[in-house]
Amino acid sequence: MNADLLLQETLIKRSQQKKRTSPLNYKERVFVLTKTRLTYYEGKPEKKFKRGYVELSRIKCVEIVKNGGGIIPCRNKYPFQVEKKYFDIVF
Repeated sequence: MNADLLLQETLIKRSQQKKRTSPLNYKERVFVLTKTRLTYYEGKPEKKFKRGYVELSRIKCVEIVKNGGGIIPCRNKYPFQVEKKYFDIVF
């Protein structure tokens, strides 16, 4: 196990909808938190394919997202949003 590893969990990530025609969808991702970044992977923990990461030093704020009555496709429904310097990511 990596000495920098703080936490590894499966979370559901919402699509960023970079294009206006992109559908709103949610996907399971394996998230790995270290002292410097939050990296997310596609697939099972033992066979991970890196999809992206967030440098912790670039995060401006983390806030709870109000659902507004929409459906969140997961058992533990505590959505939060990470605001980076250039765009937001919702988990």
